[in-house]
Amino acid sequence: MKITKKIAAVFIIIIIILTASCNSQANNNVENNNDNNDIQDGIGGGVKSDTEVPETESYEFPDMDFGGNDFTFLNPIQDWGFYTSIVLESATGEILDDAVYTRNRTVEEKFNVNFKEINFDIGDIEQKIKTTVLSGESVYDAIYCPAYNNSSIGALITQNLFINLKSIEELQFDKPWWNQSIQDECAIGSGNNIYFNICDINIMDLQVPWCIYFNEDMIKNLELELPYAYVKNGKWTYDKLAEYAKAGAQLNGADDFKWDHENAAVYGLTAWQHGIGALLSASGERYVSKDEDNNPYMSAETERFFSACDKISQLTQEKGVYQSANDWPNLFNFQYIFRDGKALLMIGELKAADSLRQIDSTFGILPLPKYDENQSRYYSPVTIQMPVLTIPVTNSEANKTGTILDAMAYLSYKNVTPVFFDVTMAQKRLRNDESIEMLQIIKDSVIYDLGMAYGWSNSLYLSIREGLDNGKNTAVTIIDKNRNKIEENIAKTMDLIN
Repeated sequence: MKITKKIAAVFIIIIIILTASCNSQANNNVENNNDNNDIQDGIGGGVKSDTEVPETESYEFPDMDFGGNDFTFLNPIQDWGFYTSIVLESATGEILDDAVYTRNRTVEEKFNVNFKEINFDIGDIEQKIKTTVLSGESVYDAIYCPAYNNSSIGALITQNLFINLKSIEELQFDKPWWNQSIQDECAIGSGNNIYFNICDINIMDLQVPWCIYFNEDMIKNLELELPYAYVKNGKWTYDKLAEYAKAGAQLNGADDFKWDHENAAVYGLTAWQHGIGALLSASGERYVSKDEDNNPYMSAETERFFSACDKISQLTQEKGVYQSANDWPNLFNFQYIFRDGKALLMIGELKAADSLRQIDSTFGILPLPKYDENQSRYYSPVTIQMPVLTIPVTNSEANKTGTILDAMAYLSYKNVTPVFFDVTMAQKRLRNDESIEMLQIIKDSVIYDLGMAYGWSNSLYLSIREGLDNGKNTAVTIIDKNRNKIEENIAKTMDLIN
């Protein structure tokens, strides 16, 4: 007997729920911060956890029929190892794929709509958006646009290519299936305008927070304490990271720390420029902040900002203590270096755990460190290429689109996100309960820099991170050169919005 897609989808939902439920019970000893909007002891990020839908949270699907029409996503693809698929043709038997597939089938059947996904390389998609939307073509219902790649989403916003999402009442932005932290950070102006948002329709947004990976076996061989306790008591700081990185730098009989895969030397910390830029953001310092009226202003001129840059440059300038590496073709890359036991610590995104599945050693994860113990919380910045959800101005049925996207966001929150964290990450990627606890902290502390989101401070960010990656703190000089341009960029955006 032929089983219909609808019946198959029901079976998949049952399997997903049972798997996630069993895993939740198996890990009930892991600290859960779901009920705390303000996580205490400097552990969390003040963002409600997305791992479980509270029992009191319900959803009313509107009784609407969209006539079997197509609903088309424009979505970037790249070769960096992220999970980016939104629309799957069929179930695959892999639990995350099947959760995504079932979510889509549920929405398609409830609203009588057919999902389609059109992909372009992440390097080309911004130009495709401009060409299509400016021509007035109504091709895409929703667009996932990289927040920053060749240019920034801010440049597209100022060309009036996207709808102000706050004008679409069907998008329930006060609900937990929309990212509250990024929404609060990036809404600007007197109307609290926001032209993009984040939810878990595209799973890539779950994989993009930066964190620290460390080799537990090497830590033990060096007779150092496993750093999980420092995180939990609020003492995982820049200075503590430097202490571990210095201890991890070992020549092991080699003449120097010059890179050679056959060299016996081991580095303390490896990363590349994006990771170092994230390390600075983990201090809580921002290139652009907002005043009480939601108006942005340049804020990267504080004594603390410059001090954070000093601490990072002191770490990265020491040979052996830090090794920058991002040459993929020649295996001179921070992930390969850490995977092969050539570094004690690594700064990488959560998705880097995929590349470590074959590692022989036990590894753990930690949030990026605080500037110092006085910092009230941890911050987990996301990679700047993270795709954000937008609706193009050529979409003449924004309310219909809002209905569909909100339902997808809810079902992602309810049935897809738990599978990613509780099964894909906790069961298949991480090696111990302590790392699962750290995963919760990282997830609850995600932030995104306002200046980067709108493209006002990108040049400043790129220059500062390059200097820090090379062991140089040139922040004062670079800020002086960029100040007027950043202020002009902010004013241009605000004139269009207000």
